[in-house]
Amino acid sequence: MKSITRFYRVAMLLALLSLFVACATKAVRVELIEDVAPFSKVAVLPFNVTNCLSCVESFPSCRPVGGQIVCDRIKSDVGFDLAQSLAREIAIYGKYEVVEPLAAARVLPMLGQVPLTEIGRRLGVDVLLFGTVNRFQERVGGPRSVESPASVCFEVSLVDARSGRTVWYAVFDQTQQSLSDDITNIRNFVRGGGKWLTAREFADVGIAEMVEHFPGLKGAGAP
Repeated sequence: MKSITRFYRVAMLLALLSLFVACATKAVRVELIEDVAPFSKVAVLPFNVTNCLSCVESFPSCRPVGGQIVCDRIKSDVGFDLAQSLAREIAIYGKYEVVEPLAAARVLPMLGQVPLTEIGRRLGVDVLLFGTVNRFQERVGGPRSVESPASVCFEVSLVDARSGRTVWYAVFDQTQQSLSDDITNIRNFVRGGGKWLTAREFADVGIAEMVEHFPGLKGAGAP
């Protein structure tokens, strides 16, 4: 009898965990601003990094401003790496052709402004993905024990190059927590390998969940 009771308790726990894994999406906030016109090719621009706009180094950074694209070079590689990760995560689904940040950077002006529509034409795409990294705090400690966990905040917007309007927006704004601190976030805990992640690893968890809600990909599942 005790063994049967124990079996049912374990079964109920596994069912609850499965429910959390299937439904917990609290780490990412998504907003569909307006209907997205059909598209087949998307370009991911190197992310902007806040507090680094005056840095002049080797990594490209772009942001939309009033129907124009403004590009700089900055000293941080974080924005470029996250944009690259986002592009490759979208490409995994196989639905859209993706122009990665490195390829996009080759046709972007590194200083100054250019109309969104012109960049869309140069890249042969109808939509552009922009991102901004607002916080990127590295963990203090190792994968099994930390004094301070990784904390990351970045936002992504999909801009229709034909109209210049933002049509979709998503943000990942999280500080990693242990499973005992937040059982409802078990999906990201499992996705992160059940350990304390570096800021870069934690950002990839956010990117993976964000792409699950990307227009045309929600519910599709990666092959």
